[in-house]
Amino acid sequence: MPDHTLSSFQNRGISQECPAAAEKTRPMTARARGANSGLRGIYLEDLTWAEAEPVLRADPLVVLPVGAAAKEHGPHLPLGTDRIMADYLARELAERIEVVVMPTVTYGYFPHFSPFPGSTHIEAHTFEAMVKELILSMHRHGPRRFLILNTGVSTYPVLEIVARDLERVHRLLVAVTRIGELGAQRIAGLLSQPRGSHADEHETSLLLAIAPEVVRRDKVVREIPDRPESRGVFVPPMYHREPGLGHSQTGVYGDATLGTAAKGETIARAMVEDVVAAVERLRTASVPASRPGVPWTAP
Repeated sequence: MPDHTLSSFQNRGISQECPAAAEKTRPMTARARGANSGLRGIYLEDLTWAEAEPVLRADPLVVLPVGAAAKEHGPHLPLGTDRIMADYLARELAERIEVVVMPTVTYGYFPHFSPFPGSTHIEAHTFEAMVKELILSMHRHGPRRFLILNTGVSTYPVLEIVARDLERVHRLLVAVTRIGELGAQRIAGLLSQPRGSHADEHETSLLLAIAPEVVRRDKVVREIPDRPESRGVFVPPMYHREPGLGHSQTGVYGDATLGTAAKGETIARAMVEDVVAAVERLRTASVPASRPGVPWTAP
């Protein structure tokens, strides 16, 4: 019987140099990836079902990237910024660790950006159900450990409910990245903007490092909308195009003019280090057997 385990796909003997950072941010076909050769991890979409079966049965850690492909990021960054970040981080993981990478989820709960053309949004209950069912589809064939590689902010609470429910009902270990905290301690003091969280100095710097060709450098702006924020109190972000509280002409919250590729390289390195450390812990964590009677278990 052919060997279709994770390690067998890492040793097909096709040489593949580590691509430039910008290349890692683009969705790639199996041909462009060399059918996973040169990676320690596997892209699920490159396998046939017969190849996927033994890989999943071995209970690998599965990465589900979540990054919007149609969500405003100011006049200088593309609608697909979140997806670019998710694909970049997923690729970095696949180069370093034995994981299975699922296709990126490119739609989600992004209610605040609807006023800007091209931005998409699905309601929380729809997004929650979709992600939960995607994970259960994989668990049915063996995996019990998952990382939702999330690059959104409004998606946090929904995805954390998914993680809690899957542990409570199915005893799965599901972790969720918080993009605003990923690498944050490692880059303390790096940024200069007074406030920011979207299409700002941080995100602009990151894109200048990992996908410089997509940044409209002549359109970077500084805009910090007025919001009633207080420490320890949650106030939903506001991106209203009409005058008033939360008014934003550009969709930017922060100072994108301060972004540099050098800062972005530091940010990217810090984020990768944090997510790699998290995945190493998740891969070896003890996970109890799924509850009896739960249909989503490997045969």
